[in-house]
Parts: sequence; structure tokens; C-alpha cells
Amino acid sequence: MLTLLKIRNLALVDELAWELGAGLISVTGETGAGKSVIVGALKLVLGERAEKSLIRTGEENCSVEAVFELKDPAEINAILEDGGLTPCDGDQLIIRRVIGQSANRQFINDSPVTLALMKRIGEHLVDLHGPHDHQSLLSVERQLAMLDAYAGAENSVSHYREAYRTWRAKAVELEEIRHAEDASEQELDLLRYQLEEIDGANLKPEDEQDLEESVEESFKCEPLSRGRCRSDCCAEWRRWNSGAPH
Repeated sequence: MLTLLKIRNLALVDELAWELGAGLISVTGETGAGKSVIVGALKLVLGERAEKSLIRTGEENCSVEAVFELKDPAEINAILEDGGLTPCDGDQLIIRRVIGQSANRQFINDSPVTLALMKRIGEHLVDLHGPHDHQSLLSVERQLAMLDAYAGAENSVSHYREAYRTWRAKAVELEEIRHAEDASEQELDLLRYQLEEIDGANLKPEDEQDLEESVEESFKCEPLSRGRCRSDCCAEWRRWNSGAPH
């Protein structure tokens, strides 16, 4: 059940906090009173795409927050866990949407989520009816839920979901182990190649001194080589300026 709806800087609404009680609630008013803003805010927390034009004129962003008290959070918790989120703390679910000029953000229980996951959660919270809205009947997930409920298979479905999450976690672990084995084999190949290179060089203990001297000579020659290159360039530039033949 929706128990709280907060709106800030949405369309013509500056700030609104609406606490709802149990039972039937009707919202009435003249045209332009803001009824559609409330419905639009509810659609936003249910995962509908948002446009920057919704932001109140002169503001940088707008936000909508909804608090739901769940009679049975098991179904929602299963979706949250499937999305890598922690389940609800008790029976309360908090959804918040922030629409900005450059980017939009969405949160469930203060954890950032994708819009797709928010929409998936929203399908289990509210059913909006209108002249052309038949969301529940067109949702494959809701159709399966009704079929499972009719067949009395809720417990079997719950066990299946738990088994599937366990299987997927083990599949990820297995893939990580295989990747580690492949990486280890590549490292072994590199070490074998380096060992063959060392063995093929037929190095002797006395070769170390010769190698160190060669490296030292190379460092000494590098400044001379740079100086010679600069001298050649200067000489070439002078010939160009003097008009001398090349």
C-alpha cells in the first residue's frame, strides 16, 4: 500500500508531501488543480521514462519519493535479490526518482538501480487503469504470477527462484575458477619462454661484468649522439639560409 508520496519541483508543484491512509481514496478537483501531476509522479516512481520538461521552471532538478508498506514483501525481495540488492528492511519499500537537466537517477531503499529494475518492481506495486491502459494483462511476468497463483504453485516457484539464484552464483564462481586457470597457464607459458631464452643465451658468471660495461657505454654514447644530431641539423639549416647547394 502507498503510504507517502513526496513531490518537489515537478511541473507546477513546488513541494508536496501526501500521506495516505488505508481504504478507498479519491482525488477530485477542477481542471488544472494538479490531479494529473500526482498521477504523473506516481508513474515516475513506477519506472516511466522522464523528460527534462517535467522540471519546474527555474529549477535544476525535480524529485519524487514514494513509500510503500508491503503486506508480503517476499515477491519484491526476490526481485531485489535477483538484481543484486538487499531485501527490504521489514515491510517498507522506499523508491526515489531524481530528474536533472543532464542526468536522471533512481534509488530503491537508498541503493542506486537501473530504470528497468525500477519498472519491474513497479509492476508489482501499482496497477494504473485508463482508457488504453491494460498493464497487468499485457505483462508476461504478471500473467505467470496469476497462473502460478491459480495452480497453487507459489511455494514451488519460491523454491525454484532460490535454486536458480544458487545455481547462478555457482556458475559465476566456476567461470572465475576457469579464468584463473587460463591465466595461470598463460603465466606458465611466459615463464617457460623466458627460461628457454635464458638457457639459449649460454650465460656465464663472468658475462655479468661485460654486460654492465656495455650498458654503461651505451649511456655515455647517448648524449654524444644527441649532440651530433643537433649539430647536423644546425649545419643543414645554415646551408639552407646561405643558399649553398646541398
